[in-house]
Parts: sequence; structure tokens; C-alpha cells
Amino acid sequence: MPLNFFMPKPGRFGTHPVVFNSGRLNTGTLAAGTQNHNIGAYSAKSYISNAIVCADTFPTAATGCTIQLFKMTGATALALTSAVSINAGTADTPVLLPITASLTEAERSLTTANSLRVAIVTTGAVSVQPDDVTVSVELLVEE
Repeated sequence: MPLNFFMPKPGRFGTHPVVFNSGRLNTGTLAAGTQNHNIGAYSAKSYISNAIVCADTFPTAATGCTIQLFKMTGATALALTSAVSINAGTADTPVLLPITASLTEAERSLTTANSLRVAIVTTGAVSVQPDDVTVSVELLVEE
């Protein structure tokens, strides 16, 4: 039976899009500094297409608060996005984490040897604690 309800965009033929969700990140109490959250791995070779963050309450820090997505190979981190400000973001409003355009196809590919991590960096005292932070990454499964 053909999948006549699914028509991939050009350039996505031969892939199956899957949304990889971090689940609720346990952010704890943030102070000035960096909190890393491993959001997991995927068991099939896939291409990292998009990423988005959403929260019931985004953190508010005196100077700033950013989030950044990384591909991990062991202890080696490769930045997939630049640091995006989420300081005092609007509740329940997704914030796009644009994938860096200069990455190679190999750098944007996720294999069983890789995992994904997000880093939340706050500068200055945190006056509003984050709540229900989730990160969703769209993967295009290739194999």
C-alpha cells in the first residue's frame, strides 16, 4: 500500500523523518555557569535536520541565558548550533535552534557512536528558574 499521505520535500527522498525529544530536562537550580544535559542517542544513522526548544517557563538571568546543541563523540563536543538566547523567553513559545550552515554532511550525521547534548549557559544571577524545558531534534533516518 503506498504512503499517499506522506510526500517528503525535495532533498529528503530516501529518508524517514523522526522527532527525537529530550523529554523534560531536569535543570535544577541554575546559577551563573553552564549546565550540560545529555539528551540521548539514536540507534540508526541519521541526519540532523532541525532543533527547537520549548519551556513552560524559560529562565531569566541578570545578564543572559543561552542554549546550544552539540553532537558528542565520546568526550569530544561539536557545536551544531550557535548559542541562542532563551533569557526571559515567552512561555510555551518554541525557539528555533538553527543548525550551523557551514557544517559538513558528516558533521551533521548521527551514528551509533554519537549522542546529542544541550548546554544551558547563564550569566549573572538567575531570578526566574526554568520549568519543563524540552528540546526536540528532527532526524532524517538514512539507514
